[in-house]
Amino acid sequence: MKKEWVLLDADPAKVNTITKTLGISEPVANILVNRGLDDLESASLFLQAKLKNLPDPSLIKDAQKASKIIVEAIKKGRHIVIYGDYDVDGITSTVLVYKFLSVLGASVRCYIPHRIEDGYGLNTYTLEEIATDGGEVVLTVDCGITSVEEVRYARNLGLDIIIVDHHHIGETLPDAVAIINTHAEDCPYPFKEMAAVGVAFSFLMVLKKAVEEDGFFTGTLPNLKEYMDLVALGTVADMVPLVGTNRIFVKHGLQQMQANNRPGLLALAHVCGLKSLDEVTPAIISYKMAPRLNAAGRIGNAIKGVDLLLAQSYDVAMKMAEDLNLTNEYRQKLEAEIFEQAIRLVEEKRLHEKNALVLYSHNWHPGVIGIVASRLVERYYKPTIMISVEGGVGRGSARSIQKLHIYHVLEQLNGLLVQYGGHKFAAGLTINEANIPEFARRFDEIVGGTLTPEDYHNVLEIDAQLELAKLTPELVVALSSLEPFGMNNWEPNFLATRLVVKKQNIVNRAHLHWRFQAEDCPLQFNAIGFGLANERQVPSIGDRIDIVYFPRINVFNGSVSLRLYVKDFRFSS
Repeated sequence: MKKEWVLLDADPAKVNTITKTLGISEPVANILVNRGLDDLESASLFLQAKLKNLPDPSLIKDAQKASKIIVEAIKKGRHIVIYGDYDVDGITSTVLVYKFLSVLGASVRCYIPHRIEDGYGLNTYTLEEIATDGGEVVLTVDCGITSVEEVRYARNLGLDIIIVDHHHIGETLPDAVAIINTHAEDCPYPFKEMAAVGVAFSFLMVLKKAVEEDGFFTGTLPNLKEYMDLVALGTVADMVPLVGTNRIFVKHGLQQMQANNRPGLLALAHVCGLKSLDEVTPAIISYKMAPRLNAAGRIGNAIKGVDLLLAQSYDVAMKMAEDLNLTNEYRQKLEAEIFEQAIRLVEEKRLHEKNALVLYSHNWHPGVIGIVASRLVERYYKPTIMISVEGGVGRGSARSIQKLHIYHVLEQLNGLLVQYGGHKFAAGLTINEANIPEFARRFDEIVGGTLTPEDYHNVLEIDAQLELAKLTPELVVALSSLEPFGMNNWEPNFLATRLVVKKQNIVNRAHLHWRFQAEDCPLQFNAIGFGLANERQVPSIGDRIDIVYFPRINVFNGSVSLRLYVKDFRFSS
């Protein structure tokens, strides 16, 4: 979909103050002001992102209560089951808690539900199995906050349920012995938007202190910093805002990833085409590592992802990673087929003229419809729900646009749903097939009453005009102080105008590789625009174009060069 370019106008006085006081470059200060970090304190804290700046985790409601329960359970030898989710956030949360409790000598095992057979979250027959197998304490991670009936059932089985979750809380809370969720109304923890792995890590900080104070454990407690590679992986994969606490987690977690050289992550990096974990960035996690880990839960069994991250041997881990890579290739094939079917459905029925897209089929694999929904949002820029129907029940994945909180819309339609949960931009749901037509009608109606025509504009915000003649190595290095980039801390966008196309190649029918020359600059610049050759007129050699871009240092085979990553282009007027 064509994007509307908007050049942001940062307050010059604020930019000047931050530039001079903090001793940073003007373009960096300009970006900070554009991000709302327009006073000295917030700008300084953002740039520092120190571990000591993390909020006090004991402020999280029920964290201390749950810690005491876990300590007593370990001392009494009670059997603990960590019940995770099948995505990367759930997998990393599970591994994180499992590793820590194992060091403490706890009787602990992991359980990850099967997406197809078990569905999302807690279910009664699995809880029965856990109770029958001697389970006594169930600690959920990345699920459980909407499982009101299931938790009640578990309590009747004699199970103590501790919920560690980050999803939005519904009208009724489950009757768990402790609920650790920063979205709780009376939770004073100041940062609310952590991934589940961030909530779990914060809980472990409190639990570690409780263990130290109790004194029952006489061994050496692990340094929790060594677990931060897992926190970074899960946080980036779950697309939570990379600001505040999350920014600190990811910045230090990526550094720890290099230090740990965890066999499972190293093997995963290698099947992604990386030489080492030093090359891992949030973009690498999002587009290469996370899809392969997620493939286990989408197509097969997510416990494979847990096993990979727990692997002690590189050779063993490599076999697992290669298996996940093959699973991911199959997932990509399924995704492409469903995406083509969905586009045909939208175009034939002119559904793109509606306020939102609700599509359903009996032939779609439920493990990949979330990815397809995201691609449809990119194509049509409308809130989208994809539903896979089997046996009279539909399992759906919802994805939204910037101006619509999709979870709040689902709250208004809960009477038509069996179950739902999620965030502002992404959610999951279960619905009886008979209710889908009415749900689609009302969903479209609510979205239409919530959004204005302007909200459907896919806006590309540009931080500043930065002509290539002014692009220096020093500035590119200075921009790295804003990393790691990700959700709500996107790569900055710069505008360069009237560039002459000196060379151009189209790769895989979608990606544009360029060499540009700017006015008043003898240098030529290499550039790449991913997906920019799709369904649009591409330039010819000698044409002048304007680009929105970000400069990155590119390292390949030991050679270091500057490359422009082009987000969009248009012909110069």
